[in-house]
Amino acid sequence: FTAMMQDFFSTYRGRRASTEDFQRVVERHIGMSMDWFFKQWVYGTGIPTYRVASKADPAENGQYRVTLRVEQENVPDDFQMYVPVTVDLGQNRQGRFRVNVRGPRSEIVLPLLPAEPKGLKFNELEGVLCEVKMVGW
Repeated sequence: FTAMMQDFFSTYRGRRASTEDFQRVVERHIGMSMDWFFKQWVYGTGIPTYRVASKADPAENGQYRVTLRVEQENVPDDFQMYVPVTVDLGQNRQGRFRVNVRGPRSEIVLPLLPAEPKGLKFNELEGVLCEVKMVGW
């Protein structure tokens, strides 16, 4: 991120820069199109509401499989976002993931966990501008 911002600053220092100029620099550093992000977060005005349900099921070798069901509202149907998820595994252990929520409803299976989850935080530290409502499965 720092290198990207330094590149943008040095490239456009003393010149006018457009949003499209900034997007080009971002894409050069990310290595892929960021059209979706700029469409949603720069040019768009929607703020998603996520209704999140989770369940944990025993899996092989004493592990657990966590499934998330995420309903996304108040944004266009093609809206997507990477949202941080933290799973409390007890004994001061955590699993941290980034999940891609796409469209009105997503079902996401996290990688297998070594212990039964004690709790789950969707969008911990409010890394994504959104509203989160935890609901039952």
